[in-house]
Amino acid sequence: MDGMWQKLLKVDLSQEKVKEEPIKEEVAQRYLGGNGLGIYILYNEMDGRPSAFAEETPLIFVPGLLNGSGIPLSGKSGFYSKSPLTGIMGEGFFGGALGAEVKKAGYDAVVIKGSCQETSYLLIDGTGAEIKKGTELEGLGTEKTEEILQERHGGSVGVIGPAGENLVLFACIAGDGRQVGRTGLGAVMGSKKLKGIVGVGEKEIVPYDSEQMNALKKKAITELKDGKGKEAYHGYSQYGTAKFSEVASDEFGIFPTEYWRKGSFEHAKDIATYAWKQQVSKKNACYGCIIACGQMYKGLVDVEYETTFSLGSNLRIGDIEEIAKANYLCDDLGLDTLSMGNVIGFLMDLSQRGILKEDLSFGQAETVHELIRKTAWKQGIGKIAAEGVKRIAEKYGAEDNAVHVKGIDPPAYDVRAIKGMGLSFYTSTRGACHLRSDCDGIELGGGTTPNERGEWKNMVKDRLSSEGKEYIAWRENYVTLHDTLGTCKFTRSVYSPSFMSIFVNAYTGLATTGKDLLKIGERIYNLERLYNLSQRPEIKTELHIPKQFTHSSPSKQAQGSSLTREELTKMLQAYYTARGWNEKGEPRPEKLEELEITV
Repeated sequence: MDGMWQKLLKVDLSQEKVKEEPIKEEVAQRYLGGNGLGIYILYNEMDGRPSAFAEETPLIFVPGLLNGSGIPLSGKSGFYSKSPLTGIMGEGFFGGALGAEVKKAGYDAVVIKGSCQETSYLLIDGTGAEIKKGTELEGLGTEKTEEILQERHGGSVGVIGPAGENLVLFACIAGDGRQVGRTGLGAVMGSKKLKGIVGVGEKEIVPYDSEQMNALKKKAITELKDGKGKEAYHGYSQYGTAKFSEVASDEFGIFPTEYWRKGSFEHAKDIATYAWKQQVSKKNACYGCIIACGQMYKGLVDVEYETTFSLGSNLRIGDIEEIAKANYLCDDLGLDTLSMGNVIGFLMDLSQRGILKEDLSFGQAETVHELIRKTAWKQGIGKIAAEGVKRIAEKYGAEDNAVHVKGIDPPAYDVRAIKGMGLSFYTSTRGACHLRSDCDGIELGGGTTPNERGEWKNMVKDRLSSEGKEYIAWRENYVTLHDTLGTCKFTRSVYSPSFMSIFVNAYTGLATTGKDLLKIGERIYNLERLYNLSQRPEIKTELHIPKQFTHSSPSKQAQGSSLTREELTKMLQAYYTARGWNEKGEPRPEKLEELEITV
């Protein structure tokens, strides 16, 4: 199979040993790369149910199949492990150049086990890999760590900050101004005393058909800039994702505010990109991206839509300057902004209700900045904050008000007024996530599904209806392809499964169709579900619904809508049926046989 080395790098930090293993042709064809290869390795490398911080728990890095191919917006890579926050599959994607460098060094995936005796980093280049001492990097932020390692070796990196070293359960991994934000994989890296991974590659990745690949690159660029993707291309390029903050609040009422009490924020207009566009001094782009959606506020940090919620409306902070400062602190200390903001919001909610003795008020920016620092260093109340919302709630007996799904905090969608996203939060294999189905465009009326969607005859796009939402299963299969190939979801209006199959065939020499790729996406999603059931069987019956979801939204745009247990249960059963799973959400034997998954 062209476009791959079919080579796996295995690293044992405890024994300080490195070895290479082949990736079987059958595995490569069935799982490709990125998310597919990542979950295949994770499922097969996990023995029993070790903790996320156990030496035998692997930390896996896999570039998307098309990473380094030159196809526009195909520079995504993924980290995979057991999440310390949820106890199920931990995964996170980012657009740093580390994936391309690792591929150019001659590897399709890296599996890291064990733990270093002292703080170290892993150097991967064309000659192999070396575990190098890095005690001088202890306690440094991600920005300084990246600067030192790149000056020393060149290439690209994935590093952790103090939060990862201190095992904050939602610590992230960073590189090239991009973050592997969700599920706490920075803490997994920190538990291995691994400060970073450096990739330096010079090998050429040769596609099956170079001439066709060059033609496809040109066609993709034309379609993205001037064809079906024109609106998304120019919108994201000019204003990034935070342009949506005002619309989400004022038009749809789905912008969570004051720890999920409301879906609209009176200062949403002030924190949307349009209000601070003149303060954008430069833009940041993922590797291989022609859009460059990152709007760098005063050159400091690119403030995304999700962060205008988590560190903005959620905490009643309506000053973009203060949000940007908090955003920068999180990035440099190595904290996921979504989880950090949700944790702070929950602590403020507990304080307001008299459950927490500390005086933490909504709207206090300095308090937010102080809590971020204390969390990264586990100082004072930061020790509690570092455990995440679910564990904080259990400590204080406040589970009813704790907003999480399977232990992870949701992103910026008040699901009372966008119920397809509500279902997505509960079917996502990593806990509450908007990116596993990417259904917001469909639910809000601006998006469509590609032609290969299948016969979803009862699909209902009405965002306030809980009927006909089982189309989410198809969306998950499709979106899984993006995470497997390494393509950005902003290409969704252009990169249909059929278009993706043309890329894959020209790059690898395979003869796939759009339907073939969707079947691969379905196989991957089912294997993720099997992994989660193997690690936490109780997720079959676990259905935590915070009271904020079940109460009618006070935002007029939500028209009094709520998400009840009865509605969610009904949606889940319809989804399970669409997936070919039983009523407990377990894949049926005949479905596994159809997908050629051997358990």
